[in-house]
Amino acid sequence: MKKQRLFLPILYLFLIVVLEPALSFGSEGDEAKQSISESKAHELKPSLKFKTLEAFGKEIKEPAILLNSEHVCFFAPKRKEKEAATVFQYLVAAYNELYLIVGVHTEYKIAVYAFPKGNPHGWGGTSLCSIEYDESNLDLEQCPEWTKYHRPHVSGYIEEMAHSFVATTKAQFGWEMVGWSLGVKVSQKIAGNPILSAQIQETRQKQQETVRRYANSEFALPQDIPGNKVDRIHAWLLWQCEREYGPNFWKDCFQEIRRQQKALKDAVHLGDQDEIRNARYQITVDCFDRLPGLNFKERLRNLNISLKTDIKSLHPQEADWNRRLTE
Repeated sequence: MKKQRLFLPILYLFLIVVLEPALSFGSEGDEAKQSISESKAHELKPSLKFKTLEAFGKEIKEPAILLNSEHVCFFAPKRKEKEAATVFQYLVAAYNELYLIVGVHTEYKIAVYAFPKGNPHGWGGTSLCSIEYDESNLDLEQCPEWTKYHRPHVSGYIEEMAHSFVATTKAQFGWEMVGWSLGVKVSQKIAGNPILSAQIQETRQKQQETVRRYANSEFALPQDIPGNKVDRIHAWLLWQCEREYGPNFWKDCFQEIRRQQKALKDAVHLGDQDEIRNARYQITVDCFDRLPGLNFKERLRNLNISLKTDIKSLHPQEADWNRRLTE
């Protein structure tokens, strides 16, 4: 225990000194007001509401800090400085792992926010390279993953980051389940613990049960499952592919996707959102299908999943959807 207590302050000091110092709102004059979007390496999304430490501090109405690395930054209340530094190292590691899989950097620098509880901006989601949560994940002493296994709860952050990687490539398959699958893989690698493993297992069982009921209902989603949960079927399919193909599944997928970047990006010129999605979906399906031995299109046919129309283009949240995954 003594070694562990000694290790944490040393690690914290390392993060503060090596990963660029945290700036304190209201101190150091112009330095505290400098926007990190001025970094030439990786710029922040121009439409962000809070691009500077000053702007974030004014919003939360208390002293704030900014932790900064080349591809990720983290805005948090200063009273949570130590906890934020702990979480930040996992965010940086997650970005690096996702980059190794996807092979391209996100369109913008990833900006992660920890708003005080009750602030409307801490809504718990992502909007292309912006992750906007409240500070709950910084309450480490209230987190069983931390108190039992010394791992912070960061799987949500990592999933949101993965969505930004996928969005940058323009790959289109299974609503959010490519990002979810990448998030699971990276979370297990850098922050794995028994609690996280149990949560993932429970989710996969729910996905498998949804597939079973879908198949038994003549390939129609049962009425008691909300339309926005239909991508459980896609998640289960991707998991089967990953297990059967082996550890290089996602790297090889994105290698194929990178080769189709021009076509994926050019789809935007189609104009209509459904047409854009469908074009990108077809390209992505072709990429999966090119992986040797996977027979991806045959898997889609076996599950009565369209080879041409993306699930979102079937509008499964609308009342008149026929609850099928084909046109």
